[in-house]
Amino acid sequence: MNNCYIDQLPDDALRMIFESVCEEDQATFHDYSMQNEVRKGRYWDDWHQDYYHYWGDEKESNGPPSSALIAAMCVCERWRRLISQTPTLWTVLQISFGDVASLELVRTFLQLSGTHPLKITLLWNDPHNPFNGAPRRASPSYDHNLNLPAPVDESVAGAYLVLIILELYVHVHRWREFTMRTTSKTHIRQALVLMSRPSVHLAHMLEKLHLELVHSQLNVDPDHHEPSIFPGSASPINDLILFGTSWSWLSPSMFSSHLVNLQIHYCTDDGNRNTATTAKALLQLLGALVNLQTLALELDMDPLLTDIVSSIALPRLHYLAMKSRKMDCWIADFFHHVHMPNLRILTLDGVACEFMLIEIEFEGILQELIRLTKKTPSSSLLELDELHLVNFAHRADPQLLHRLYKQMTSVKVLTLGPRAIYANDAFAMGLLPTTHGLADFPLPGLRTLIVFDISRYIVRRVVLERLSLAGPLEELYYHEPDDLPVLEGLGEHDMIVPDDWQHQVEKYHRIDRLKSERYCDVVSRQWSYLA
Repeated sequence: MNNCYIDQLPDDALRMIFESVCEEDQATFHDYSMQNEVRKGRYWDDWHQDYYHYWGDEKESNGPPSSALIAAMCVCERWRRLISQTPTLWTVLQISFGDVASLELVRTFLQLSGTHPLKITLLWNDPHNPFNGAPRRASPSYDHNLNLPAPVDESVAGAYLVLIILELYVHVHRWREFTMRTTSKTHIRQALVLMSRPSVHLAHMLEKLHLELVHSQLNVDPDHHEPSIFPGSASPINDLILFGTSWSWLSPSMFSSHLVNLQIHYCTDDGNRNTATTAKALLQLLGALVNLQTLALELDMDPLLTDIVSSIALPRLHYLAMKSRKMDCWIADFFHHVHMPNLRILTLDGVACEFMLIEIEFEGILQELIRLTKKTPSSSLLELDELHLVNFAHRADPQLLHRLYKQMTSVKVLTLGPRAIYANDAFAMGLLPTTHGLADFPLPGLRTLIVFDISRYIVRRVVLERLSLAGPLEELYYHEPDDLPVLEGLGEHDMIVPDDWQHQVEKYHRIDRLKSERYCDVVSRQWSYLA
């Protein structure tokens, strides 16, 4: 090292380099966590194991990425001293069960981070981890006596998780962010029970809490009898995700004015459970979230008890996404009881797929949207900038659609999402102008159109016929289906559609399927482009 130019760098310059190393470590771990969640098409945020299917070859995992920061400590005594004496380098703790040295890694981070706030991520669901028989990867500075024989069953894996949670929970007063993702109902319940124990310190600075039970049809104890997690704490949580985990694990104080982002994904497969009561409890919790800006609900619930549910105000809500197999049963009631004056982006997902076509009765939802967008002498109740409709298999009433589109004068972005082959034609036909001209023009402010599973014939009509009255679209994103049923009344010669419409939009994008056909990917435009 004495002959290396880098050894001549001052400590401050080296610290900057090590900070960059930490950022690279975090980015690498994030990429690993996302890429390795795909196993035969099951993505980390899928409810069930059969939603999406990956038809390519499965990629082998080499295990979790090793820590470059730990490796840097082994270079020389100066580097070890400098890194170990810089607590801010040890505040982001990312652990995968694929690393057999994870317990020692936790202890190292807790010791060297001093009193600084912690951001913790635990991934206990890597499908290729050592406990499923994959190769191990050990960190260079740890005691290899920690190695465990592979494969290891769920109980041993759970015991190892308990040790890690116990180490972390002693420092719960330093938790700034905590994310746990697992495929095991047993493991996440073990963690929640441990975090329900009284602690000397309170989780008084916890701002981000993500609890995610993924790839499982089982939810975690909707009627559990354990105390709420973080007892006695009034955590200022502003970012909360509960995926497959009931909100009954949280104290009501966590649903407070601090919350800005809330995502609840909960599937109730038990037909004997009264989910109307669950829906009422949820709405009561929502009533306290006066600063909520984004809300995503994936819930299968029965109709609300409208006679006992009072109105709720979410005055700052900007983005709302709702996904349910029972959407027609309760979403209209939701819109009726929840006041959202600043809502600008709305996504509705009917959860239809080619293996499970569920025909959502869309008329009730349309009627409620029509009521909310109807102009009054003062203003309209709902002025959306973006509307995203995904996974609807039910053919909507053309007259209701046209009435809704005509009232939605502020909508600039419309998505007619995938897996709605039989419905999207009807939704798209509603965009065609009528003989009444501009006075009866649907979605007059539309500038960006994103469409899947619609025939070229209809897309061409929409582009050209709207062009004559409203001018060209700014952007058209189009995924052309490989095979669609021949439209009624059209012969084969009519299905040969010229390309004269593509250059009539300012920007035309031919897009491929989404990597994951979830509403979040549709809205954020996570797809590949075709030549």
